Amino acid sequence: MAGSAEVIRNLYKWAELKKAGCGAVSLTTASKIEAYGKNTARWKDRTGNARNMLHAGLLWESLDILKLYFAHGMEYGVFLELANDGKYAILEESIKKFQDTWFKNIERVMNK
Repeated sequence: MAGSAEVIRNLYKWAELKKAGCGAVSLTTASKIEAYGKNTARWKDRTGNARNMLHAGLLWESLDILKLYFAHGMEYGVFLELANDGKYAILEESIKKFQDTWFKNIERVMNK
């Protein structure tokens, strides 16, 4: 059945294109989240390490699970997020700012 083999090959090609599109959207969004977080963080820099080590990216957890992350790179980042009633927290704020745009762009990629 030559026709069915071609259909299967085209489905795999389609899936790879969707995966690449979702990855591209996620990398773009991750860079925006990171820039926003670094520019908006409300703590006073002493060494600049906490701000400079904020980082965002994407992770394919399996073939079909994509995760976008934003994290501190310094071990004391947890205190910036949780101490002082969250006065210096930036992770959740940054993610929430871009989550709707990310979901809409992923949806657009998947519906093309």
